[in-house]
Amino acid sequence: MKPFQNTPGRDRSRDRPPDFDVAASYYDERFRIVEDAPVLTALMQAVDWPSDLTSTQWAQWYSVALGFKPDLILELGRGRGNSTAVFCQAASRLGGTDVVSLCQTGDWESLVAPRLAKVAPAAWFSRLDARMTDILTTDFEGILSGRRRVLVLWDAHGFEVAEVVLGEILPRIADRPHLVLLHDIIDNRYAPVARSYEGQPLWKGSRWQRRTGAWGSRVNIGWMHAMQDQVIGLADFSARNDLDIGSADHEYAGFFAAHQDRAAEMRQVLGDRFFSLSADWAFLSLYDKAGPWQFPAVEGRTTFEHHCDLTVTESLPESIVTSPRSWEYAATFAWRPAVEVPAGVHSWVRLRMRVEGGAIGVGLLSSDGASFAERRAVAPGAQPVTVLLPVEDLESAGPVVIQTWELPQSARVRIDELSLVW
Repeated sequence: MKPFQNTPGRDRSRDRPPDFDVAASYYDERFRIVEDAPVLTALMQAVDWPSDLTSTQWAQWYSVALGFKPDLILELGRGRGNSTAVFCQAASRLGGTDVVSLCQTGDWESLVAPRLAKVAPAAWFSRLDARMTDILTTDFEGILSGRRRVLVLWDAHGFEVAEVVLGEILPRIADRPHLVLLHDIIDNRYAPVARSYEGQPLWKGSRWQRRTGAWGSRVNIGWMHAMQDQVIGLADFSARNDLDIGSADHEYAGFFAAHQDRAAEMRQVLGDRFFSLSADWAFLSLYDKAGPWQFPAVEGRTTFEHHCDLTVTESLPESIVTSPRSWEYAATFAWRPAVEVPAGVHSWVRLRMRVEGGAIGVGLLSSDGASFAERRAVAPGAQPVTVLLPVEDLESAGPVVIQTWELPQSARVRIDELSLVW
């Protein structure tokens, strides 16, 4: 049954042929992959984190970047930096491509970039803007403005990031050639995924998974097999917009089955190290497809109807200086709304602040103070930033914490606003 069959949607008959073919590009770029194989191998060894991205996925994403020829590659989620290295190498090959990488971890700056500098020339880093920051507070208008062809890697997890991708980034690039790659989504038509639950309970979200340690639990929606929250938002967006989510596994299987001579050539030229029909990633694009499109609102970007100041039960200095020691608390303060807030409303603690020096963490502790209910990274910058921390229960919300982030760098934090919004 067609979703929303009683409600008119977009006219798919007006769609044009795709602007880009991921499978054909894999084949077309085979000789450049072979030529750059020693460089790719050296980069993989320097990153030294093969569990996040296999060598064949390195080659697949390299072929996508080379074939798509973006003037901007936007990386959402860097981790140890496998994909960052792939895209920097592609940018060095293409010449006119910039890479903007957004992540809350400091592994790239502290661990990986120094190792890569031993195998890559200084110019290799010149097209990269690697930011240690919160994706939810990023100015995407500034990043995407003036860009003609955009490749996005969506590798950061959670419903909040999904809202930003689907509700803010996609509307900004829908009118120009673009391609969004999605990691951590397996095609259960091709991978050895069991129909059995194998003794696991129903998947209840990644936060539940972290809390319970039920890492074997997965969710299946159509062909998509995943353990990350964004697959729910992705499936919903797909249904509302009559949009097919692309499977790299499916594209490779179809293309190379139709051209078996090319598959044999790929195996001979690239070998098992850089050629495989197994991909385990998805993709989407709105370009060349007819709208209208249905985009979700983004909570962190909405104008809230109500707000009130917070009464801080401990003295809060206007400026806070964090310690040059990783993860150390610089300030902890309990709080309560200055006015009575209606029962049952969904609310956020809002901080307006300016950060200089190193990156910091801003978090909301659980009621017992033993763990963080929410936490965000805030990168230093010339302009103030707004941080929103969702509050699940006003009665049991814990203190707000300002702390040093992963890199042991001191920072000066000036808090200009501390309020509750709903």
